[in-house]
Amino acid sequence: MEFENYVKAYTKIWERVNDKDVALAILAEVAKDRRTAEINGKNGAERATQSQLEYLEDLGGEVKPGLTKAEASKLIEKAKLRK
Repeated sequence: MEFENYVKAYTKIWERVNDKDVALAILAEVAKDRRTAEINGKNGAERATQSQLEYLEDLGGEVKPGLTKAEASKLIEKAKLRK
């Protein structure tokens, strides 16, 4: 997302919530979600890395054979929320 688009998005969010800190927090989450979607779109079909599998295991998540990067990423996020 280009800078101008972030500014427009922030402005729209701020107009709805009328709180600059909340607007910034929401915008940060939107940006993170967008980056995650981009990464998963590019790498989603690739096999999970050894680092992902080890981290998932350390978090107590279930490591299944043939996990993709996108699947491992989602499982890691879920496991982190449980901790």
